[in-house]
Amino acid sequence: MRSNIITAVSVLACRAFALPQPNNDACMRDAQANTVAKNFEALISAYTNATANAVMTADVVDYSDSVISLMDSACPTSAPAGSPLPFVALGTATFDSRSDFEAGQGGQPNITFELLNVWHNCDTVTLRWRSSTPNPGPAAPATQEQVTGIVVLETKFNGWQSAQPFLIQSIFSEFNSGAWLYDLEVLKPSNCSAAAKRDLESSHSGSNARRGRVSAGARR
Repeated sequence: MRSNIITAVSVLACRAFALPQPNNDACMRDAQANTVAKNFEALISAYTNATANAVMTADVVDYSDSVISLMDSACPTSAPAGSPLPFVALGTATFDSRSDFEAGQGGQPNITFELLNVWHNCDTVTLRWRSSTPNPGPAAPATQEQVTGIVVLETKFNGWQSAQPFLIQSIFSEFNSGAWLYDLEVLKPSNCSAAAKRDLESSHSGSNARRGRVSAGARR
């Protein structure tokens, strides 16, 4: 009987150590990392303010030159004529609070969003994603360019007993915005069918110069 009690206690102790320990271990596991990734997916593909309030901190900051390029329609110094969005300079924060994020993202249409990869450490989730139809509206090219991107999400531990143990606190996101601008019919390439041109003489000279540098280096 005594042996059975000791065995039962040992099993319970092992199980306790296998679970996340409140206040002692704030390092996310695969399950929490996937939840954070899915939370971000929901912010893009099925946005609601309730979701934003539930999965992000109030002081969340979002950095993305790619998003700024979309907001500014690639204009370098001012917002395009008639744009409801203010001009945002590249290299600055896209959104600097949850309320700012809600005001910006809440007015955007949901898009297709496929999670391709998820990696994580104790408090940061990195994900790779793809959208096959970034422009869900009726005014879109017959064939859209797919958009692929990388997002790094820094999180804040919110307690193991919380419905969301890890909240998104910082967002660093980049993607091929040129393809997205094409899908929005902002960018309209005019030379796609033109033959590629190269200055063969300059290219040949450059190649010779590079070979000369390599030879000189080899002699040393």
